[in-house]
Amino acid sequence: MKRIFILTACMVMGLVAMAKGPNLNVEKLFDGSYNSNKSVSLQISKSYGKYFRGFTVRGNAALVKKVVQLFQKDSQNASSSQDFINGGQKYSTMKVVNNGQEINIGLSYESADGCYLFITGPISAFE
Repeated sequence: MKRIFILTACMVMGLVAMAKGPNLNVEKLFDGSYNSNKSVSLQISKSYGKYFRGFTVRGNAALVKKVVQLFQKDSQNASSSQDFINGGQKYSTMKVVNNGQEINIGLSYESADGCYLFITGPISAFE
C-alpha cells in the first residue's frame, strides 16, 4: 500500500511540474519594472481565449540589446524558429510548446535603438 501511495504521489507531482508556466525569459520584460520608462510602450490583452503581450522600445539601445539577449535565450527552447530580413528591418519568430499548446514569440527591429516584441498564444498555454 505504501508503494502505491508513493507512486501515485510521484505521478501527481510529475503532472504538476509538466503543467507549470513556460518560464520565458522575455516575460521578465512585463514584470512592471518598465511601466514608468518613457522609451517603452506595453500592450497586454486577453480575449477570445487568446493572450497577447507587446513590448515596444524607442530610443533606448541598451534596452534593445537586453530584449535581443532574452529572446535569444528563449530560442534555445523553441520547437521552431525563423529569421529573415526585409530591407533594413530584421524579424525573428519562434514557437515554444507548453501544456501541449504553442506560444508564438516575435521580435522585429530596424535600428539598434528600437524594437518590437510580442508573445501570443492560447491562455491555457500560459497556465
